[in-house]
Amino acid sequence: MKEKFRQSMSWLHTWSGLILGWLIFVIFFTGTLSYFRHEITHWMQPETHESVVRDAAALDRAVDFLVKNAPDDAAGWLIALPDERMKTIEASWRKVRIDPKYGIRPEITQNFLDASTGENTNARKTHGGEFLYRFHIELYGMDKTLGRWIIGIATMAMFIAIITGIILHKRIFKDFFTFRGKKGVRSWMDAHIFTAVLALPYHVMITYSGLLLLMMILLPWNTEEFMREYNEMRAKMLEQPAEVISPDFEQYPPVSIVPLIADAEKRLGEKIGKIYISNPGQRNMLATFVPVRSDKITYTDRSRNADANVNYSLRNGRFYGEMRTEPISKAYSVFNALSTLHVARFADTFMRWLFFISGVMGTVMTATGLIIWVQKKAKAANKPFGRKLVEVLNIGGITGLAIATAAYFWANRLVPAYSADRMSWEVGVFFTVWVLTFIHPVIRDRKQAWIDQLWVCAGMFALIPVINAFTSPMNLFNAFSAGNMVVAGFDLTALVTGVLLAVTAVFVSGKKEVK
Repeated sequence: MKEKFRQSMSWLHTWSGLILGWLIFVIFFTGTLSYFRHEITHWMQPETHESVVRDAAALDRAVDFLVKNAPDDAAGWLIALPDERMKTIEASWRKVRIDPKYGIRPEITQNFLDASTGENTNARKTHGGEFLYRFHIELYGMDKTLGRWIIGIATMAMFIAIITGIILHKRIFKDFFTFRGKKGVRSWMDAHIFTAVLALPYHVMITYSGLLLLMMILLPWNTEEFMREYNEMRAKMLEQPAEVISPDFEQYPPVSIVPLIADAEKRLGEKIGKIYISNPGQRNMLATFVPVRSDKITYTDRSRNADANVNYSLRNGRFYGEMRTEPISKAYSVFNALSTLHVARFADTFMRWLFFISGVMGTVMTATGLIIWVQKKAKAANKPFGRKLVEVLNIGGITGLAIATAAYFWANRLVPAYSADRMSWEVGVFFTVWVLTFIHPVIRDRKQAWIDQLWVCAGMFALIPVINAFTSPMNLFNAFSAGNMVVAGFDLTALVTGVLLAVTAVFVSGKKEVK
């Protein structure tokens, strides 16, 4: 009975991992990079690299910038202060637009100002790390609901593969301390088990919490009544004409926000991270000061409320009160904790790196699982087409995605900085290169295709710091001296990735047969 149960688990583990394995790899890969999506965006805007915090008065100049440049129909402003992840002052405005499908949607225009002068850096337009994040949660370019349905199904398959893998490997912890090199499928199996067990709590947490975040889509019957009421409320709102009140900054000029920040930090006992300004240019112009990221696992930053905020009139600087929010229920607290864990919203730099390394483990675990299937079927001459198809999908889905990501970073620097459609060019290069990596193993011997793509990927990542040195005022070396660890960290990570891929290419080249 036990053996039959284990065999059924083996079948379920294999096919749940294989059928959606390449999509699971994409989810792990892009999700892992998304832990540093703000840092990626900063690197992809070299015009912002020399921004250094020197003068607090630059924040007042950020308000002046919004007064002069934000449109009259802007619903609100946002000023995000520099921190360890962002070296500039973000000065953005939000307009409300009506989406025929999704209803009222904010349209945000971002501007990045030099933190020492308050001057607009005129940073190039780019999707930056947000492209990878959107790819992770909804498959970029696809209908959002459909994309999240697909991601949810793949996440469920991943959860099944993890649970069945735990049941299947009865010596899973003993095998964790075993690695047999140059043993073909056994070596891949050891690598698969090692990366699975080393980050097993992370794998379970990230998969289960991902399912929770998608539960509204995966279990829509639980929210039918809520959605009905929401759609009725939205329809009533759309029927009402929007009233636009033109700002009058001559009659209601904003006061300096520098002393208000000092008072807000004193009241909250925390550093301020963001300032939301509503009703700009009107008599009731209000500034909401929100603390920087909290290290509490129940913290949420989905709205301006966060856990606590303080409010001031920007017409006279008067303190309007402090607001602290509490979870509405224990169930919501648990949900919020798991969703915060999933996106590492609470994490400092060190914890973010731990999550990143765990994500890399999950990515390698998925890749080795796909390779194991091919190796086990290598001698199955009765199914050559299926095996060759999986080989091609493995090469394009694993090394191809990495090459496409490197090409995305290259395109960011090679496409003219101020061309009108440069953002589309960046994404277009990503998908074009990715498609080519699937065609390559079709016309090339599969083993050689692995080696070719590994060397190409290694070279592209290793050369990223060189490209940055020629296209940015901040290179790998002077970034360290200037204290810009975001640029230095990105370049160093790309260089190390290139070296590791080169080592992998050498290892694969020396094997007699690679599938």
